[in-house]
Amino acid sequence: MSLIVFPFKREDPAVVESNLRTAARHPRVEAVWAVAAGEGEDLDTVAVIGRQVAADEGKPVEVFPQERIGRFRSGKGDGMNTALRHAATAGSERVHFYDADITNFGPDWIDGAEDRADRGHAIVRHRFPRAATDAMITWMVTRPGLAMLFPGTLLPRLGQPLGGELLLSGEAVARLASDPLVTARSDWGIDTVITYTTSAMGLPLYEHLVPTGKRHALYGSLDEIRTMVLECLDAVRSLRGLPRPDSSWDADPPAPVPEDLKRTVAYDVTRTEALLTAAWTEEEVALAEGMPEARAILANRDRPNYLFMDAELWGGVLRILFDRFVLGDPAWEGLAFRLWAMRVLCYTT
Repeated sequence: MSLIVFPFKREDPAVVESNLRTAARHPRVEAVWAVAAGEGEDLDTVAVIGRQVAADEGKPVEVFPQERIGRFRSGKGDGMNTALRHAATAGSERVHFYDADITNFGPDWIDGAEDRADRGHAIVRHRFPRAATDAMITWMVTRPGLAMLFPGTLLPRLGQPLGGELLLSGEAVARLASDPLVTARSDWGIDTVITYTTSAMGLPLYEHLVPTGKRHALYGSLDEIRTMVLECLDAVRSLRGLPRPDSSWDADPPAPVPEDLKRTVAYDVTRTEALLTAAWTEEEVALAEGMPEARAILANRDRPNYLFMDAELWGGVLRILFDRFVLGDPAWEGLAFRLWAMRVLCYTT
């Protein structure tokens, strides 16, 4: 039997309730946990929902705050590590993680993961089509970064290396709960380090396709995910010099992308362009002068300029960022985010 975990922060209560009910009703599920980002993050609201779902569905539904475990900013990583620690202590047979804001979460997600676990896969990752301009951290940071650091391994082939939707066997849970790389990562970087660590366990890994895609709340300006961009960049950077992963890997074949996802725009272009010209500090300018195409980059002090940031140039910029970026340094954070936004705008407009 399986445990389902939903880390959450501030979510639509109706979506959370739907997801908790879907999980609690599933015949393969023995319990459901919702782990709050903090005491004030809708904890009381979701706790009331959880009690009602538990009463209606006859399954344990526990809602509790995350513990402070890691050494980075307290965020999603502390939530996942809290659940991993508790599940390892409880000896859970299998643990699923799903983002609480998924609006099309259904029993097929659980069915697909359980089916592959029944066939001997210790880790089952979900992959799915995304909105046309969504997943730009995955496409512009995580996937190319893993390809640079671990060429020829399974990591560059994973469709959703930044995905938080996965099933873990009891053995994988126990190993993650005691892994220093994982337990240290308390921020948005948790998904990246879990992807690396599970791929290096030597346990069979499978990617299950959810053909309808992942539907969730999108955003306006890319500034709304600034912290996530920087922490995910740092997480990939932290993997430099680690052993090459050797787990076996298999995946469902690709399927057509739903038409509505092809047309969905995940962010506001005009609001994002304004981020490029927002006041540059002297420190940012000095760092930018050491980048390739520095003149084109610095032209953004006067007007949005990004069509030059093609894939080849971005690859060179990314290598420099992996070598020099410092999480917590305002100048590096400001420049890195602007550079990423230039690449996203070039790619998606």
